[in-house]
Amino acid sequence: MKTEVKNVLKSWRSSLERYGKLDAWNLNESFSILGNYLRSHDDNRNVMNKVRQIRDSAICPSYNADSLKSCIDEVLEMVMPKATVNVCMVTKKKNGRILFEGQSVRFKAETHRIFGERLKFRDGMLLRNFDIETENANDSRKVRRIVEKRMCQAYHRQNKGLCKDEQSNSNRYWMHRATSYQLHNIGQVEHVKNVSRGLSTHYKKEYDPLTGEIVFKKKMTYQTREEALEAIKTWNITHPEDSGNMQAYQCSKCHKWHIGHKVQSIELKVVEV
Repeated sequence: MKTEVKNVLKSWRSSLERYGKLDAWNLNESFSILGNYLRSHDDNRNVMNKVRQIRDSAICPSYNADSLKSCIDEVLEMVMPKATVNVCMVTKKKNGRILFEGQSVRFKAETHRIFGERLKFRDGMLLRNFDIETENANDSRKVRRIVEKRMCQAYHRQNKGLCKDEQSNSNRYWMHRATSYQLHNIGQVEHVKNVSRGLSTHYKKEYDPLTGEIVFKKKMTYQTREEALEAIKTWNITHPEDSGNMQAYQCSKCHKWHIGHKVQSIELKVVEV
């Protein structure tokens, strides 16, 4: 089965799971893809008959969503390995809708464990406070290996039984995503009393969703001033309620460009008596 046909079926299944109906966006194009596939006659007869049944049911204005979803699941099970259908997915139902949970939910426990690890080669520094962007390359490689090992182990624990082939492209993809997620998390400075982020620095002040405490998160970095100025334009469009003036500046910590609100500095004049 062609990839574009699989994508149509997966898109329809996701729409039926989350909303109980087919998304009208690109619906005519989807019907055209299925029609071309059925006219080609270059696939298994049972699979093509099922796809024809799905298309005919979807065309009807009063189709049964549950029945249509079951037919789509049958076809995907015929043409796709089981490990690529449900691997590394966590769902929950809220207000009648199926919600897919992201990395923060799937690996919440592993995030806590990684954040609590201490680095022997950095005099017991917490791993979560090690910033890969600003530290030396040798130490950064060690931290990357630690995180990669922990996340690969966590991935296989969660998907035991679903992943028969540990070297499949799908498994490598999900493990790389899990590793990248944790590497993005580390380097956030925990809340310390009487410590501020300073004016226009490498960090921004936020609430940690895991602990609920105030932490300093790394700001988005840009390679050039032009990229930072384009980001300011995008920010102004997407945040019309923000009346503050934004500026681009080069960071003294990572030597890249950040954007932030302009801060008015107050000059103190010394009056001689």
